[in-house]
This record gives sequence, C-alpha cells and structure tokens, in this order.
Amino acid sequence: MLNEDKIELMTGIAMFEKREGKQIAAAGKMFKSDFVGRHMLHAFLRFTAAYVLLFAVWAMYSVDRLLSTASLEELMRLGGTAGVWYGAGLALYLLITRAVYARRYDEANRALRAYMAKLRRLKKRYEFQNRKKELAKEGRHHDGASRI
Repeated sequence: MLNEDKIELMTGIAMFEKREGKQIAAAGKMFKSDFVGRHMLHAFLRFTAAYVLLFAVWAMYSVDRLLSTASLEELMRLGGTAGVWYGAGLALYLLITRAVYARRYDEANRALRAYMAKLRRLKKRYEFQNRKKELAKEGRHHDGASRI
C-alpha cells in the first residue's frame, strides 16, 4: 500500500535537493569564515588579474606618450596613483564580496536546516510505519499469555 504523505514528502525532498543541492552542500561542508574567506581569496585573485590586464592594455596604448614625455618622478607618481586606485578598488570589491558571500552562506544554512527538518520528518514517518508493522505482527502472533 502506498503512503501518499511519504510519497509527497519524498518528492518534495528530491525537488529541494535538485534546486538547492549545490548551495546546501557548501554550507554543510564549511564554516562561514572558511566559505567567505575562500571566496574573498578568489575575488582578490580575480581583481588583481583584471587590474593587471587593464593596466597592461592601458600601458601598451600609452607607451609612446609615456616613454617620450615622462620623467622618472612622473612615472613614480603614476605608479603611486595606480597603487592607490588598486588598493581602493580592491578594498571596495572585497567588502562587497564579503557581504554577498556571507549572505549566501546564511541563506544556504537556512536551506540546509529546512532540508534536515524534512529528512527528520521522513525518518519519523518510516519509524512510525515500522513500529506499526511490528505491533501488528505481535498482535497476530499473540497467544493470550503475557510475555515478560
């Protein structure tokens, strides 16, 4: 006999796993600080690579002007300005990254708690059904004498 409640619960769990599987897996495996730190490290590397590439493209575009008119002091000042812009941009990007991934972790953690609650509810249904079957078997085999 099919138990419609269990089938509905199992279908809901399967759909939830398919929809939220990646997110809840990450939240279940790591602490929040590790999760956010990992993404901040990736953000640092991505920002640095993008900045270096953009600076290289700009330098190749402006190499003629830089080499013909720039003095050593002017190049040092340009490097300092580029460093300040890099630091400010990196700080802003890392703050945004931290906020986004902390929020994503919290959402995934809430989803993981909901998922675990659904699994506990399914487990209780199975335990209830198994206990019901055991009691039914004992009732059929009961000969009237008490078992102590």
